[in-house]
Amino acid sequence: MESTRDIQRKIRTVRNIQQICRAMKTVSSIKLRKSEERVRATEPYTNALRGIIQRLSAGEASHPYLEARDVRHTVVVVISGDKGLAGSYNANLIRQAAREVGRLSNVEAITIGRKVTDAFTRTDMAVNYSVSPMGTPEFRTYAALADYIGERYAHGVWDRVELVYTTVGGAVVTEQLLPVRAPEGVQIYGDVIYEPNPTAILDQLLPRYLRTILYTAVLSAVAAEHAARVAAMSLASENAEEMIDRLTMDYNKSRQAAITRELTDIVGAASALR
Repeated sequence: MESTRDIQRKIRTVRNIQQICRAMKTVSSIKLRKSEERVRATEPYTNALRGIIQRLSAGEASHPYLEARDVRHTVVVVISGDKGLAGSYNANLIRQAAREVGRLSNVEAITIGRKVTDAFTRTDMAVNYSVSPMGTPEFRTYAALADYIGERYAHGVWDRVELVYTTVGGAVVTEQLLPVRAPEGVQIYGDVIYEPNPTAILDQLLPRYLRTILYTAVLSAVAAEHAARVAAMSLASENAEEMIDRLTMDYNKSRQAAITRELTDIVGAASALR
C-alpha cells in the first residue's frame, strides 16, 4: 500500500486538475453562449436568402454557380477546431472528412481550423487553402474565401465543392456547396414578381449566398466545438471527483493501517517489559 504522503500528493494533483477543468468549462460555457447567439442572429437572413435562391434556381435562370457538369475535380471544405480537450469533436470530424476524401478521385481540400490542417498535412493530402487558427470568426475572412471558391468553380477549375462541418447539435454533416441545387418540390416563383429578372438577381445574390452559407457553417462549427468542450470538461471534473473519493478512501485505509501498526508495536513493547 502506498504511503499517506504519496496518496496526499496524488489527491492534490487531481484536485488541481479538477479546478483547471472546471475553469475551462466555465470559459467554454461563456463562449458557447456567445457563439449560439451569433448563430441565432444569422438564421433569419440565411433562411430568407436560402429560400429565394432555391426558388430562383428551380426556374430557368442561369448562373455559373448553378451549372452542373461532369465531376472531374472536386474540392472538400473541412471545418474543424483549433484546439483539443473537446472530447471526440475533432476526431469525428476528421474521420468523416477522410471518408469523404477517400471516396473521391482528383480531390483537393480547403481546411479551416488547425486540427484538420495538421491531420491532412500529416497524410500528404493536397491542401489548396487553409485558414488557421480560426479564433473569433470574422465575416470578411470567410467572404474572401467564398469568393475564391466561387471564382475557381466559375472558371471550371473545380466541378464540385463539398462542405464538411459539425452542426450546433454535434452532428457531422456533408453538404454540396456548389453547384447550387434546388430541393425537389420547391415552388419556382409563386406570386412573386422579380425585377429586373431572375438571372440579374441571381448575379447579385449567389455570391452573397455562398459567403453566408460558409460563414454560417463556421459559426455552427465554433459553437459545436465549445459545446463539446463543455461536455468533456464536465465529464473530466466528475471523473476527478470520483478519483479523489477513491484516493481519500485509500488514504484513510493507509492511515488506519499505520495507526494499527503503531498500536501493535506499543502493545508488544509493553508486553515485553512485563
